[in-house]
Amino acid sequence: MIEQVGRIFSLKRDEVVPASLLFLYLFFTMGAFMMGQAVGDALFLKVFPRHLPYAMIGSALLSLPFATGYIRLSHRLRLEPLIISALGFFSISFALFWWFAGQGSNVVYFLVYVWVQTFGVMGPMMGWTLANYLLTTREARRVFGFIQAGAILGVPFVLFITADILDYKRAKPLTLLLAVSLLVVICAVLVKLLFRNARERLAHVSAAPTAAKGAPRTFGQSWRQIRSSRYLMLVTALIAVGCLSSSILSVQFKLIAAKSVADTSGLGAFFARFYGYMGLGTMLLQMVMTGPLLRKFGIRVSLFILPVALMAPTGWVFLDPRLLTAVLMRGTHSLLRYSVDKSSAELLYLPIPPEVKSQVKSFIDTFTWRSADGIGGVVLLISTLAFKDRPGYVSAIILVLLPVWILVVFAVRREYLNVLRRAIERRTLDPERLAASFLDSTTTEVLATGLEHVGEQQALYGLSLFEIGRHLAWHPALRRLLEHPSPAVRQRALRLLSEAGDRGIVPQAERMLGDTSLEVRTEALHYLVTHTGRDPLVLLTSATEFPDYTIQGSVVAYLARTGEPGHMPAARLMLESMLTRCDEAAPLARKQAAMVLGLIPPPSELHTELMGLLRDSEREVVEQALLAAGHIRSRDFLPVVIEQLSDPRLRASARAALVLYGDRAVGTLMDYLNDPDVPLALRKQLPEVLAQIPTPESAAVLAESLIQSDPGLRYDVLKALNKLCRRDRKLLPEVLEFADMLDAELMGYYRSLQILAAIDPQAGAKAAVAGSMDGATLVARALGERMEREFERIFRLLALLYPARDVYNAYVGLTSHRPQLQANALEVLEHMLKPDLYKRLAYSFDPEIKLPEKLRFAERFCHTNVESAPQALRILLHSGDSWLRACAIFAIGKLNLVELSDELRTQPRDEGELVAETWAWAVRRLETSPTL
Repeated sequence: MIEQVGRIFSLKRDEVVPASLLFLYLFFTMGAFMMGQAVGDALFLKVFPRHLPYAMIGSALLSLPFATGYIRLSHRLRLEPLIISALGFFSISFALFWWFAGQGSNVVYFLVYVWVQTFGVMGPMMGWTLANYLLTTREARRVFGFIQAGAILGVPFVLFITADILDYKRAKPLTLLLAVSLLVVICAVLVKLLFRNARERLAHVSAAPTAAKGAPRTFGQSWRQIRSSRYLMLVTALIAVGCLSSSILSVQFKLIAAKSVADTSGLGAFFARFYGYMGLGTMLLQMVMTGPLLRKFGIRVSLFILPVALMAPTGWVFLDPRLLTAVLMRGTHSLLRYSVDKSSAELLYLPIPPEVKSQVKSFIDTFTWRSADGIGGVVLLISTLAFKDRPGYVSAIILVLLPVWILVVFAVRREYLNVLRRAIERRTLDPERLAASFLDSTTTEVLATGLEHVGEQQALYGLSLFEIGRHLAWHPALRRLLEHPSPAVRQRALRLLSEAGDRGIVPQAERMLGDTSLEVRTEALHYLVTHTGRDPLVLLTSATEFPDYTIQGSVVAYLARTGEPGHMPAARLMLESMLTRCDEAAPLARKQAAMVLGLIPPPSELHTELMGLLRDSEREVVEQALLAAGHIRSRDFLPVVIEQLSDPRLRASARAALVLYGDRAVGTLMDYLNDPDVPLALRKQLPEVLAQIPTPESAAVLAESLIQSDPGLRYDVLKALNKLCRRDRKLLPEVLEFADMLDAELMGYYRSLQILAAIDPQAGAKAAVAGSMDGATLVARALGERMEREFERIFRLLALLYPARDVYNAYVGLTSHRPQLQANALEVLEHMLKPDLYKRLAYSFDPEIKLPEKLRFAERFCHTNVESAPQALRILLHSGDSWLRACAIFAIGKLNLVELSDELRTQPRDEGELVAETWAWAVRRLETSPTL
C-alpha cells in the first residue's frame, strides 16, 4: 500500500507516512475552517448584515494578541505540545461558542466569525510549520504539492456535506460548531501520530522549545527580527501584497455576483456550487501540475504564475464587469492561489533558521495575513463610497497591485538563493580565508609616531611611504627604528637615513657593525664609508668580534655594491677565499658567501660562483644558495632550482626561490610541467609554485596545462588554479573552455561507479549516496577513494566557471552526510548552474537518485557498461593507477578468478614492490586453487 501511494504521487517510501499524515491534517483543518466559515458567515450576516467590512477589520486587529501569545508560548513549550495545546484551545472555544449561542447571546456571532478567520490562518500555519521542520528543501519540492492537495480536497468535501446538511435541515447551523470542534480534535490526534512516526526527523524540535534563547518573544521583537533581515522583509511584503490583492479580488467578485443574482437563496447556492467545483478543480491542478512544476522549476518560475495569470481576467472585468468575467477572474485566482502559489510560498520558509522559524512564520501567517484582510476591509469601505454601484472599477486597484506583486517576486527569488548560500556557510568554515592588516594614516605625523609600535610588515609599509616623501626622512621616529627587533626594518631605516644625509647617527651605525644580520652590517658599513670616509676593512676588524668569514662577506657585499670596476678583483679574491676554505668553518663560510651573492645586484661577474653552491653537499648552503638565486633571477640557475624541488629537504627553499623569480620562471616551469620525460614527482610540485606567482601569465600556463594523463597531477593543476581564482578571478584567462574537461571528469566518475557497482553492488550503493565505505572490500574502498577525488576535481572545475565560494560551500554541503545541508546545496547548484549542466551533474551528487538510475545514466553518458566483476577487474588491471592495479590483483587472487589467470600473468610488474609482491601472491594462490 505504501509503495503504491509513493509511486502514484512520486514519493519515496520513507516519505509516504509523514506526508500522508500532513495531508490528512490539512484536509481536516481546511474542512473545519470551511465549515466554520459557512456557519460563521450565516450567523453573522443574519444578525449584522451591514457590518462585514468592520468584522474584517476587527479580525485583523485581534490577530495581534493571537500572534503574540503563540510566540511567547513557543519559548516555553516544545513544538508538539505547543501545536496540540493550540488546537485544543480552538476546539474548546468552538464548543463554548455553541453553548453561549444556545443561551441567546448575539455577541458570540461576532466572536465566531473572528475565531474562524483566526483558525483559518493558525491551523494551516501550524501544519506547514511542521512540514518545514520535517522536510528538507529537496523533499519539500517533491512532497509539498501532495500535502497541499489535502487542504484543497478538504474544501469541496466539507462544503458539499455542509450544503447537504443545511439544505435538508439535518442539523441547525449552531450544531455544526460542535462538528468543527470535533474536526479540530482529529487534527490534534494527527499531530501526535506525526511526532510518533517521524521521531528521528523531528528530534531537533522534540527535545526543547523550538524558539532559541535569543529568538523573539513578543510582537515587537518578532517585527524587529523580520526588519533585521532583507529576506524576511521581502517574504512579508510578498505575503502582504498577495493577501491584499486576493482580499480585494474576493470582495469584488461577491459584489458582482450579488448584483447579478437577486435571489438570496440562489446567491447562496451559486456560491456553494462555485467554491465546491473550484475546490475540485484546484485539487486536480494540484495533483497534476504543482508537484512536477516545483520539482522541475522551483520557485524561480512558480511564484510568478498567479500574478501574471490574473492580469488578463482582471483587465477584462475592468472593461466588462459581468458575472462571466468575474467568474473567470475568481476562478483563475481560486485554482492557482491554493495550489501552485501556496506550495511555492511555503518553500520560502525553508532557509529560515530553525531557532526563529516558528516565531517568524506565525507572525507572518497571522498578523500579516489578517492585516491584509483589514486593509482590504478599509479598501472595501472606500470603494463602496467611491464607485457605489460600479464594482468593476475595483479592478483598477488590483491592476496596480499586480505589478507590485511581480516586482516583489523578483526580489524574493534573488534573495532566496542568497539566503540558501548563507544557510550553508553558517555550518562550514573556509580554511583558506585570509585577513590582512594595514597601517592606515592620513598624516605623516601619525604615521611616524606609530611606526615603532607596529610589527615588521606594517613598519616596512610605513617606511615605504617615507621613501615617497624624502624630506621627512629626518623624523626622530626613523632613528628609533634602528633599535627595532626586525633586521629588515633596521636595515631599511638606516638606508633611508643614509640617503637623506643624516650624519647624526654615526655612533649607532658603528654599533650596528656588530649586528647579527649580514644585511644590517653591510648597510652600516656603507653608511660609515659614505659619510665618514673610513676604510671598510679597518672598520670591521676593529669594531666587531665576528668570525673572519662574516667580515669578509660584509666587505665583499660592500665592494660589489659600489659598482666601481677597481673593487671587483678584491671582491672576487675575498669571495674565493671564503669558498675554498678547508677547516671546520668551511660550510658556514660557503653559506655566508651564498648570502652575500644574493645581496649583490645583477648583473655581476661574481654570480657565476653561485652554480657550485647550488650543488653543495651541505643542505644549509644549498638552501641559502637557492634564495640567492631567487634574488638574482638569472635564467642560468633556473633548471637547477627546479630540480631541487625533488628533494623534500630543499623543497621549501626552492619554491621560495622560484616565487622570487616571478614571471621570469613561468615559461620554464611550463616546459617542465608538460614534459613527460620529467619525473612525475617533480612535475607535481610545479602547480603549487605557479599558484604562488599571482600573475595572468602563471594562470594562463596552468589553464593550458589542465589536460594531464595523470589524475593526481591534474588535481594539483586544478587546485593551483582555484587558489589563483580565489585570490583574484581576473587573473584567469578571459576565455575558459572547461566544458570538455568537465565532461571528461564526469565520464571518469561514472566509469568508476560502473566498475564499483559490478565488483561490489553494496559498496556502489553507498558511494551513490556519498555514504561511508566501511566494511567494503579493499578494491571497493580504493575505487571509492578514487571517486571522491574525481568528485572533488569536478567541483574544482565548477569553481573556475561559477562563484568559487558558492561552489565550495555546495561541495561541503553535499559531502556532509546531513540531509538538510545536502538539500540546500542542491538547491543552490540548481539555481546557479545551467539546466543541461545541472542535469548531467545531478546523477553524480544527488543522494535521492538511487544506484540503478545512476547506472542507467552512466551507460548512456559513457556509451558503455560493465556487466560483471571479472570484466571490472580486467579494466582495473590495465589502469594507470598502480594502487588500483595492486588492489585488482589482490581481488583476483582473493576471489580465485581463474578465468583471469592468463591475463594476470602478462601484467607488467615493474611499478614497485607492492604490485610485484601482490602479483606473486595472487599467482601462487591461483596455481594452488582446487579449481585448476
